[in-house]
Amino acid sequence: MSRATTPWRWPPGTACASTTSTTRRCCRAGRCRVGEQVLFAVAAIGTLGFGVGVVFFENAFRAAVSLIGTLLSVALLFIALLAPFAAAVQVIVYAGAIVVMFLFVIAYLGSRGALPGPDRLDRWQVFGWLGLIGLGFFGAVAILDSTTGQETPAPATTDVGAPASIGDAFLSSHLLAFEVTSLVLLVAAVGAV
Repeated sequence: MSRATTPWRWPPGTACASTTSTTRRCCRAGRCRVGEQVLFAVAAIGTLGFGVGVVFFENAFRAAVSLIGTLLSVALLFIALLAPFAAAVQVIVYAGAIVVMFLFVIAYLGSRGALPGPDRLDRWQVFGWLGLIGLGFFGAVAILDSTTGQETPAPATTDVGAPASIGDAFLSSHLLAFEVTSLVLLVAAVGAV
């Protein structure tokens, strides 16, 4: 069996040995999905938390570092979706190049403090409310998931995140969008110079 079609167990190589009803329901098909769910939850919470940091940090340097955390969390989501090429591109191109360029510009120009304005919400109040909303959302999803029956997973394909399949999609069914994007980026580069 190939890596993409084998069941993902956490930790790798372990079997489902638990006898609780919740774990039995998750492992009915012989697959432990707990690790996958934990990875997704950690990456999603990290993405949301760092994204809130990007918006609410008053210091531009800290906001840019929080943007790096957001992009790394999105790369974890790509890994959870078995798309390692997209995760590598996310880390190398965005977190490794573009945000580092943002940091150089911020360091070169210096960052200005927060603009004066009306009373702002305390940062911890915002995080508290977002945490409560997220907790309610995940609680509702867990309740709905426990009441629905066992669903049959979709058949796995082995080349979803492979560079060859991405290239085939770009150069066949998405050729016009690919070319328009390249022209927009060319105009932006010429305009920046």
